[in-house]
Amino acid sequence: MRYIIYGKNLEVSEGLKKAVDDKFSKLEKFFKPDTEVQITLSVQKENQTVEATIPMKGTILRAEQTSTDMYVSIDMAVDVLERM
Repeated sequence: MRYIIYGKNLEVSEGLKKAVDDKFSKLEKFFKPDTEVQITLSVQKENQTVEATIPMKGTILRAEQTSTDMYVSIDMAVDVLERM
């Protein structure tokens, strides 16, 4: 899977990129290797949000999760996508 990571109101650090890669790699068994995942990490006051969009043929999978910790938001977004 290919990850396109955007930061909104924050600079995406190497640690966040590694966390996204580690957590979202659990989904690789469900998708083709050339699948593109668009991930937006954003901060607004105390809310830290992860939006993940996976465009597929005929449909779009999307998860959005918010918490006070970005790493927790990443975990929750992956959990939502796993259940789809």
